[in-house]
Amino acid sequence: MSGDPKNKAAEEELRLPFEDEPAGGTGKRDAAGLVIAVALFALAAVIVNDASGYTIRRSYARFGPEIVPYVIASGITILAVITVIMAWRGQFEARDRLNIGGLSWLVGGILVEIVMLYGGTGFIAGSAVLFACAARAFGQATLLLNLAIGAVLSTLLFLLFRYGLGLSLPSGPLERAIDLLVR
Repeated sequence: MSGDPKNKAAEEELRLPFEDEPAGGTGKRDAAGLVIAVALFALAAVIVNDASGYTIRRSYARFGPEIVPYVIASGITILAVITVIMAWRGQFEARDRLNIGGLSWLVGGILVEIVMLYGGTGFIAGSAVLFACAARAFGQATLLLNLAIGAVLSTLLFLLFRYGLGLSLPSGPLERAIDLLVR
């Protein structure tokens, strides 16, 4: 019956105009998709609320840089509407079960980095731990190797941000030692 012209016309009718191929979704309403759409609408509202407090600097073009947040909020709103439509029609593909272990490693890594930053260990150590936890969340079990890779990457980022861009990052003993060596 898949070759029936009536079914083909019905499939074409259900497709959104920007889709290249028929949806391979579950066909059931997707509650998670609706929650994501609500979060997108909320994000757009926060951006609009924040942008409404900007100082207006109009130029000869009759608008200034304050227009950019509104453009971004409009794009996010469009994505939210598309997400609602797809979630309501059941067009999202079936997802794998939530990996609680991986999620725990990610959230734990973020919390540990926050504690480390407030504890004064600095950006490099905190980011190295976060990198190792994130790598573990994605299945990489070599914790010491991941800590070493994270330390190298976060040191390079620290150097780029501090000396390349002139930005200030949370300093700990490693950052202070680097500052002494570089100056």
